[in-house]
Amino acid sequence: MIKSILKTQENNEQTSKKRVQCIVCNHSINENNKSAFATFACNLRAFKNETFNVWRCPKCQTINCLEVVDLPHYYAKYPIAQAKLTWQYRLIFQNLTRRMTKHGFSKSHSLLDYGCANGLFLEYLRQQGFTNCHGYDLYAPEDGFGDRTTLQHGPFDYILLQEVIEHVEDPNELLSELDSLLAPGGYILIGTPNAAHLDLTRPDVSDFYNQVHVPYHLHIYTREILESLGHLQGWKSVDFFDRSYYDTPWFSMNTRAFNQYQNLFDGSIDVVYESIQPWKALTSYKFWFYSLFGYWLSFRTGMAVMFRKS
Repeated sequence: MIKSILKTQENNEQTSKKRVQCIVCNHSINENNKSAFATFACNLRAFKNETFNVWRCPKCQTINCLEVVDLPHYYAKYPIAQAKLTWQYRLIFQNLTRRMTKHGFSKSHSLLDYGCANGLFLEYLRQQGFTNCHGYDLYAPEDGFGDRTTLQHGPFDYILLQEVIEHVEDPNELLSELDSLLAPGGYILIGTPNAAHLDLTRPDVSDFYNQVHVPYHLHIYTREILESLGHLQGWKSVDFFDRSYYDTPWFSMNTRAFNQYQNLFDGSIDVVYESIQPWKALTSYKFWFYSLFGYWLSFRTGMAVMFRKS
Protein backbone atom coordinates (compact mmCIF):
# COMPACT_ATOMS: atom_id res chain seq x y z
CA MET A 1 0.00 0.00 0.00
CA ILE A 2 2.82 2.40 0.91
CA LYS A 3 4.64 1.59 -2.35
CA SER A 4 1.46 2.30 -4.27
CA ILE A 5 1.05 5.68 -2.58
CA LEU A 6 4.70 6.59 -3.23
CA LYS A 7 4.36 5.56 -6.88
CA THR A 8 1.25 7.73 -7.26
CA GLN A 9 3.09 10.67 -5.70
CA GLU A 10 6.04 10.12 -8.04
CA ASN A 11 3.72 10.07 -11.07
CA ASN A 12 1.98 13.25 -9.92
CA GLU A 13 5.34 14.97 -9.52
CA GLN A 14 6.38 13.89 -13.01
CA THR A 15 3.21 15.14 -14.66
CA SER A 16 3.58 18.51 -12.91
CA LYS A 17 7.04 19.04 -14.43
CA LYS A 18 7.49 20.68 -17.79
CA ARG A 19 10.40 20.92 -20.23
CA VAL A 20 10.59 24.66 -20.65
CA GLN A 21 14.35 24.85 -21.10
CA CYS A 22 16.13 23.61 -24.21
CA ILE A 23 18.37 20.64 -23.42
CA VAL A 24 20.97 21.88 -25.94
CA CYS A 25 21.31 25.66 -25.60
CA ASN A 26 19.37 26.30 -22.34
CA HIS A 27 16.97 28.72 -24.03
CA SER A 28 13.82 29.04 -21.90
CA ILE A 29 10.24 29.56 -23.02
CA ASN A 30 7.13 30.76 -21.23
CA GLU A 31 4.77 27.81 -20.84
CA ASN A 32 1.84 30.26 -20.75
CA ASN A 33 2.64 31.36 -24.31
CA LYS A 34 0.34 28.95 -26.12
CA SER A 35 1.53 30.13 -29.53
CA ALA A 36 4.95 28.57 -28.84
CA PHE A 37 3.53 25.05 -28.80
CA ALA A 38 2.16 22.54 -31.28
CA THR A 39 -0.20 19.82 -30.07
CA PHE A 40 0.26 16.25 -31.28
CA ALA A 41 -1.74 13.12 -30.48
CA CYS A 42 0.04 9.96 -29.40
CA ASN A 43 0.36 7.59 -32.37
CA LEU A 44 -0.03 4.39 -30.35
CA ARG A 45 -3.44 2.78 -30.38
CA ALA A 46 -3.50 2.37 -26.60
CA PHE A 47 -3.02 6.12 -26.03
CA LYS A 48 -4.38 7.69 -29.23
CA ASN A 49 -6.81 9.86 -27.27
CA GLU A 50 -3.98 11.56 -25.38
CA THR A 51 -2.33 14.72 -26.68
CA PHE A 52 0.97 16.40 -25.83
CA ASN A 53 2.67 19.69 -26.62
CA VAL A 54 6.00 20.18 -28.37
CA TRP A 55 8.03 23.29 -29.06
CA ARG A 56 10.93 24.17 -31.32
CA CYS A 57 13.81 26.07 -29.76
CA PRO A 58 14.13 29.37 -31.68
CA LYS A 59 17.91 29.35 -31.17
CA CYS A 60 19.10 25.82 -32.02
CA GLN A 61 15.92 24.36 -33.62
CA THR A 62 15.81 21.39 -31.23
CA ILE A 63 12.25 20.09 -30.76
CA ASN A 64 11.28 19.40 -27.15
CA CYS A 65 8.27 17.62 -25.67
CA LEU A 66 6.77 19.88 -23.02
CA GLU A 67 5.17 17.27 -20.75
CA VAL A 68 7.17 14.95 -18.50
CA VAL A 69 5.35 11.62 -18.15
CA ASP A 70 5.78 8.20 -16.55
CA LEU A 71 7.55 6.62 -19.53
CA PRO A 72 7.51 2.99 -18.27
CA HIS A 73 3.69 3.26 -18.30
CA TYR A 74 3.75 4.14 -22.01
CA TYR A 75 6.46 1.67 -22.98
CA ALA A 76 4.54 -1.17 -21.33
CA LYS A 77 2.15 -1.17 -24.31
CA TYR A 78 4.66 -0.43 -27.06
CA PRO A 79 3.72 -2.63 -30.04
CA ILE A 80 7.23 -3.48 -31.28
CA ALA A 81 7.20 -6.63 -29.12
CA GLN A 82 4.77 -8.08 -31.69
CA ALA A 83 7.20 -7.62 -34.61
CA LYS A 84 8.59 -10.67 -36.40
CA LEU A 85 11.54 -10.96 -38.78
CA THR A 86 9.56 -10.85 -42.03
CA TRP A 87 10.97 -10.42 -45.54
CA GLN A 88 10.17 -6.70 -45.31
CA TYR A 89 12.40 -6.35 -42.25
CA ARG A 90 15.12 -8.37 -43.95
CA LEU A 91 15.16 -5.92 -46.86
CA ILE A 92 15.44 -2.80 -44.76
CA PHE A 93 17.94 -4.44 -42.38
CA GLN A 94 20.15 -5.06 -45.41
CA ASN A 95 20.18 -1.29 -45.89
CA LEU A 96 21.04 -0.68 -42.23
CA THR A 97 23.83 -3.26 -42.32
CA ARG A 98 25.33 -1.64 -45.43
CA ARG A 99 25.70 1.63 -43.56
CA MET A 100 28.09 -0.15 -41.19
CA THR A 101 29.86 -2.46 -43.66
CA LYS A 102 30.63 0.68 -45.67
CA HIS A 103 32.87 1.56 -42.73
CA GLY A 104 34.49 -1.82 -42.28
CA PHE A 105 31.98 -3.76 -40.18
CA SER A 106 32.61 -7.48 -40.71
CA LYS A 107 31.78 -10.81 -39.09
CA SER A 108 34.96 -10.63 -37.05
CA HIS A 109 33.91 -7.44 -35.28
CA SER A 110 31.89 -7.01 -32.10
CA LEU A 111 28.73 -4.91 -32.12
CA LEU A 112 26.41 -3.51 -29.48
CA ASP A 113 22.86 -2.61 -30.50
CA TYR A 114 22.00 -0.17 -27.71
CA GLY A 115 18.25 0.23 -27.50
CA CYS A 116 17.62 -3.00 -29.41
CA ALA A 117 13.92 -3.34 -28.40
CA ASN A 118 13.01 -7.00 -29.00
CA GLY A 119 16.31 -7.75 -30.76
CA LEU A 120 14.95 -8.11 -34.27
CA PHE A 121 18.01 -6.60 -35.95
CA LEU A 122 20.30 -8.79 -33.86
CA GLU A 123 18.34 -11.84 -35.00
CA TYR A 124 18.88 -10.77 -38.60
CA LEU A 125 22.61 -10.18 -38.11
CA ARG A 126 23.15 -13.54 -36.45
CA GLN A 127 21.38 -15.28 -39.30
CA GLN A 128 23.84 -13.53 -41.63
CA GLY A 129 26.80 -14.89 -39.67
CA PHE A 130 27.56 -11.88 -37.45
CA THR A 131 27.85 -13.90 -34.24
CA ASN A 132 29.62 -11.39 -31.98
CA CYS A 133 26.59 -9.12 -31.63
CA HIS A 134 24.98 -8.02 -28.38
CA GLY A 135 21.89 -6.02 -27.47
CA TYR A 136 20.67 -3.95 -24.57
CA ASP A 137 17.42 -2.07 -24.03
CA LEU A 138 16.46 -0.16 -20.90
CA TYR A 139 12.78 -1.09 -21.20
CA ALA A 140 13.30 -4.78 -21.99
CA PRO A 141 12.90 -7.50 -19.31
CA GLU A 142 15.92 -7.91 -17.06
CA ASP A 143 16.12 -11.60 -17.93
CA GLY A 144 16.35 -10.61 -21.61
CA PHE A 145 17.75 -7.58 -23.38
CA GLY A 146 17.31 -5.51 -20.22
CA ASP A 147 20.27 -7.31 -18.61
CA ARG A 148 22.99 -4.68 -18.11
CA THR A 149 25.68 -7.34 -17.68
CA THR A 150 25.57 -7.57 -21.49
CA LEU A 151 27.50 -4.29 -21.56
CA GLN A 152 30.43 -6.05 -19.89
CA HIS A 153 31.20 -7.72 -23.24
CA GLY A 154 32.69 -4.41 -24.33
CA PRO A 155 34.57 -2.52 -25.48
CA PHE A 156 32.77 -2.94 -28.80
CA ASP A 157 34.15 -2.29 -32.27
CA TYR A 158 30.80 -0.92 -33.44
CA ILE A 159 27.80 0.50 -31.62
CA LEU A 160 24.39 1.06 -33.17
CA LEU A 161 22.19 3.70 -31.56
CA GLN A 162 19.14 3.58 -33.82
CA GLU A 163 16.15 5.71 -32.81
CA VAL A 164 17.26 5.95 -29.19
CA ILE A 165 18.89 9.33 -28.53
CA GLU A 166 15.58 11.15 -29.01
CA HIS A 167 14.08 8.97 -26.24
CA VAL A 168 16.48 10.05 -23.48
CA GLU A 169 16.43 13.09 -21.24
CA ASP A 170 20.16 13.81 -21.29
CA PRO A 171 21.95 12.98 -24.58
CA ASN A 172 25.40 13.83 -23.21
CA GLU A 173 25.02 11.35 -20.36
CA LEU A 174 24.01 8.60 -22.80
CA LEU A 175 26.80 9.33 -25.27
CA SER A 176 29.37 9.48 -22.46
CA GLU A 177 28.32 5.99 -21.38
CA LEU A 178 28.58 4.74 -24.96
CA ASP A 179 32.02 6.31 -25.31
CA SER A 180 33.19 4.16 -22.40
CA LEU A 181 31.83 1.08 -24.22
CA LEU A 182 33.34 1.92 -27.62
CA ALA A 183 36.79 0.60 -28.47
CA PRO A 184 39.47 3.08 -29.61
CA GLY A 185 39.09 3.51 -33.36
CA GLY A 186 35.56 2.10 -33.12
CA TYR A 187 32.49 3.39 -34.93
CA ILE A 188 29.08 4.46 -33.64
CA LEU A 189 26.10 4.93 -35.94
CA ILE A 190 23.38 7.20 -34.56
CA GLY A 191 20.03 7.22 -36.36
CA THR A 192 17.30 9.63 -35.29
CA PRO A 193 14.58 11.96 -36.65
CA ASN A 194 15.76 15.19 -38.25
CA ALA A 195 14.19 18.19 -36.52
CA ALA A 196 14.96 20.43 -39.49
CA HIS A 197 12.55 18.46 -41.69
CA LEU A 198 9.60 18.16 -39.31
CA ASP A 199 6.65 20.48 -39.88
CA LEU A 200 5.07 21.15 -36.48
CA THR A 201 2.15 22.96 -38.12
CA ARG A 202 0.93 19.63 -39.57
CA PRO A 203 0.19 17.35 -36.60
CA ASP A 204 -2.42 15.59 -38.74
CA VAL A 205 0.15 14.22 -41.22
CA SER A 206 1.60 10.82 -40.34
CA ASP A 207 4.92 11.65 -42.01
CA PHE A 208 5.40 14.18 -39.21
CA TYR A 209 3.47 12.83 -36.23
CA ASN A 210 5.23 9.46 -36.49
CA GLN A 211 8.60 11.17 -36.06
CA VAL A 212 7.45 13.63 -33.40
CA HIS A 213 6.08 10.52 -31.63
CA VAL A 214 4.83 12.03 -28.38
CA PRO A 215 5.38 11.40 -25.51
CA TYR A 216 8.23 8.99 -26.34
CA HIS A 217 10.49 11.44 -28.19
CA LEU A 218 11.74 13.90 -25.60
CA HIS A 219 14.21 15.86 -27.73
CA ILE A 220 14.67 15.83 -31.52
CA TYR A 221 17.83 17.33 -33.03
CA THR A 222 19.08 18.80 -36.27
CA ARG A 223 22.10 17.38 -38.08
CA GLU A 224 24.28 20.20 -36.77
CA ILE A 225 23.31 19.56 -33.16
CA LEU A 226 23.68 15.79 -33.46
CA GLU A 227 27.16 16.15 -34.89
CA SER A 228 28.11 18.64 -32.17
CA LEU A 229 26.96 16.18 -29.49
CA GLY A 230 29.27 13.55 -30.96
CA HIS A 231 32.15 16.01 -31.23
CA LEU A 232 31.80 16.76 -27.50
CA GLN A 233 32.76 13.13 -26.90
CA GLY A 234 35.85 13.56 -29.06
CA TRP A 235 34.35 11.59 -31.97
CA LYS A 236 34.87 12.49 -35.60
CA SER A 237 31.83 12.47 -37.89
CA VAL A 238 32.80 10.41 -40.94
CA ASP A 239 29.49 9.94 -42.77
CA PHE A 240 25.98 11.35 -42.97
CA PHE A 241 22.81 9.68 -44.25
CA ASP A 242 20.01 12.10 -45.07
CA ARG A 243 17.14 9.65 -44.63
CA SER A 244 16.06 6.71 -42.48
CA TYR A 245 17.47 3.28 -43.32
CA TYR A 246 13.91 2.08 -44.04
CA ASP A 247 13.40 4.79 -46.66
CA THR A 248 14.52 2.87 -49.75
CA PRO A 249 13.85 2.93 -53.53
CA TRP A 250 12.41 -0.60 -53.44
CA PHE A 251 8.67 -0.91 -54.18
CA SER A 252 6.61 0.00 -51.08
CA MET A 253 9.74 0.04 -48.88
CA ASN A 254 9.79 3.78 -48.15
CA THR A 255 8.43 6.03 -45.44
CA ARG A 256 5.76 7.67 -47.60
CA ALA A 257 4.35 4.24 -48.50
CA PHE A 258 4.56 3.04 -44.89
CA ASN A 259 2.67 6.10 -43.72
CA GLN A 260 0.03 5.76 -46.42
CA TYR A 261 -0.49 2.10 -45.49
CA GLN A 262 -0.86 3.17 -41.85
CA ASN A 263 -3.54 5.67 -42.86
CA LEU A 264 -5.62 2.92 -44.48
CA PHE A 265 -6.33 1.63 -40.99
CA ASP A 266 -6.56 3.60 -37.74
CA GLY A 267 -3.45 5.73 -38.29
CA SER A 268 -1.62 4.23 -35.31
CA ILE A 269 1.94 2.98 -35.45
CA ASP A 270 0.66 -0.41 -34.24
CA VAL A 271 -0.38 -1.14 -37.83
CA VAL A 272 3.18 -1.55 -39.11
CA TYR A 273 3.92 -4.20 -36.47
CA GLU A 274 0.86 -6.29 -37.29
CA SER A 275 0.30 -8.82 -40.07
CA ILE A 276 0.38 -7.15 -43.49
CA GLN A 277 -2.95 -6.93 -45.30
CA PRO A 278 -1.79 -6.63 -48.92
CA TRP A 279 -5.22 -6.67 -50.57
CA LYS A 280 -6.38 -3.60 -48.68
CA ALA A 281 -3.14 -1.82 -49.53
CA LEU A 282 -3.23 -2.69 -53.22
CA THR A 283 -6.76 -1.33 -53.63
CA SER A 284 -5.50 2.13 -52.63
CA TYR A 285 -4.26 4.27 -55.52
CA LYS A 286 -2.36 6.47 -53.04
CA PHE A 287 -0.50 3.45 -51.68
CA TRP A 288 0.43 2.41 -55.23
CA PHE A 289 1.62 5.93 -56.01
CA TYR A 290 3.85 6.22 -52.94
CA SER A 291 5.06 2.64 -53.30
CA LEU A 292 6.43 3.61 -56.71
CA PHE A 293 7.50 7.21 -56.15
CA GLY A 294 7.64 7.71 -52.37
CA TYR A 295 11.42 7.42 -52.17
CA TRP A 296 11.87 10.39 -54.51
CA LEU A 297 9.12 12.37 -52.75
CA SER A 298 10.49 11.70 -49.28
CA PHE A 299 10.32 14.42 -46.63
CA ARG A 300 13.62 12.99 -45.34
CA THR A 301 12.42 13.19 -41.77
CA GLY A 302 15.08 10.74 -40.59
CA MET A 303 18.89 10.89 -40.61
CA ALA A 304 21.97 9.09 -39.33
CA VAL A 305 25.52 10.11 -38.53
CA MET A 306 28.48 7.73 -38.40
CA PHE A 307 31.14 8.74 -35.88
CA ARG A 308 34.60 7.30 -35.28
CA LYS A 309 36.34 7.35 -31.92
CA SER A 310 39.93 8.58 -32.02
